[in-house]
Amino acid sequence: MHPIFASLCVLSVLVLGCSKAPTAPVAPPAPAKSEQPAPVTSPAVATQTTTAAPDDDCTLATKLVAGVPGSPGNLIKSARNPNGDSELAVLMRQFVDDMREARSLLEAGEAVKPLYPTYRNMRCAWMSKPDERNENYDSRAVAYLGLVKAYDASPNQATYNGIIAGCISCHSQSCGGPLDFIDSMKWQ
Repeated sequence: MHPIFASLCVLSVLVLGCSKAPTAPVAPPAPAKSEQPAPVTSPAVATQTTTAAPDDDCTLATKLVAGVPGSPGNLIKSARNPNGDSELAVLMRQFVDDMREARSLLEAGEAVKPLYPTYRNMRCAWMSKPDERNENYDSRAVAYLGLVKAYDASPNQATYNGIIAGCISCHSQSCGGPLDFIDSMKWQ
């Protein structure tokens, strides 16, 4: 299944209120080395033009490096969690902060920064349970990142809620602990 179709399927499942998202793994096509993605621009996006990095450097096939902050045995300690978090857990907390800021700025009619350049790293970040970094997780991450790209192209309430729905879709299949919190982030 083509990644764009998978993203649209997930979005339509979420919009229509169906209970099951597609679960077949989706491998994104690798862009040619000479291709550069188009800059992300929108009147609502901050005036700077951002060019997202090619996706082929952060995929399921990317070998993770042991010993980096957030890897097993090297958890990232913080006031929020003095025991430490994985690289992905810290990144997801950054997502929460970014989404809160984005909503606040959008409600005020102000420019927002593109999110994809940061969020794209979720495909090659150490997870709390490294064995869960598999084809199922990666296909959900690819679909989710499609929603983030849609937001960057047109930041508004609907695309913001699309991102939140993507979080709910993934967390309903794995790591359900934060579901109530994520649900509370919907923009009504």
